[in-house]
Amino acid sequence: MSSKKERRTILASIWSQPTVHELDFFDKGKYLVVTSTYKDIIKWWMNVLKVFYPQETYREKGDLIKLKPVSGVTLRLNKTSGVMRIEGKNHWVWFVDNFANILEQGNVDAESLAEQSDTSVTRYLHLDKNLDEVQEFIDMIPEGGGIMCHDFILQLWKCLLDDWFGVGATVYIVTPQIDPERVFSIYLLMIRNKGTGFNVTLLTPEKGPDRFSKVLDIAKQLMKKTRTSRHTLLVSDVKREWVTNKLTIRHEEFSTNFIAAYKDHEAEVLTTTAYFHKSHFNFNLKDTVTYNKLPTSELRRNYLLPLGFGERNF
Repeated sequence: MSSKKERRTILASIWSQPTVHELDFFDKGKYLVVTSTYKDIIKWWMNVLKVFYPQETYREKGDLIKLKPVSGVTLRLNKTSGVMRIEGKNHWVWFVDNFANILEQGNVDAESLAEQSDTSVTRYLHLDKNLDEVQEFIDMIPEGGGIMCHDFILQLWKCLLDDWFGVGATVYIVTPQIDPERVFSIYLLMIRNKGTGFNVTLLTPEKGPDRFSKVLDIAKQLMKKTRTSRHTLLVSDVKREWVTNKLTIRHEEFSTNFIAAYKDHEAEVLTTTAYFHKSHFNFNLKDTVTYNKLPTSELRRNYLLPLGFGERNF
């Protein structure tokens, strides 16, 4: 019998794969619950399940549809709530052995996986998948850099990270001081773009005005307590498990701020005098900002290697 931690890790791994619709998993011990904000999710589930179990009987009574895919497993789908409940003495083994393939089948006829972005998280971040918006922000930075306002820098910071995560880039977030709210935002941006194959490293000193271990603890508490407008948890246990395992954290002593990303041979870097911290982002401050596109080899040589990112990190 797997421990709760082991089960949560497995659920997080399956949840993290690309899906055409937003999904969430909840482990109730004797059964699993799968939810979605997509209004026609039950119709979608039925189309997918019939590919795997075309000969099985789908019993419908009122709002409930019941299916027994194998012995010891029952699926109950609620047409009103959109909830799938997976139960029975063999429910866990069946889920681990089959659910990833079921989700993959659900993507077969999808033209794009862009719809899967977590809508609650998107609203919380005040973002949308608008590539033009990202480019508009970049175009506002003077050639050679310039001085910009705090709210512009914060929105640019979020938009660039969102864009880089969305294309599956390798991302670096480097700052001598970061606050829990910014770490929380990084977690949410990761959730919003799960399944794209991105990698992300946060580099920040371990000690400083805000001890990082305390910053991280508060950020994790924000994940546990922040709720949506419907009073449900914004970040489930499974999502928390995934982001905390996915975010690589390293500690060095330095005094520079930048975010950077590369994919294949192309790279981008945003450098600024602004710490990724409320002391710079929540007050009417102005900081220098410079944005550049460059070859990945130059990003590695001029920005990453001096901070201790050797070839093994690439």
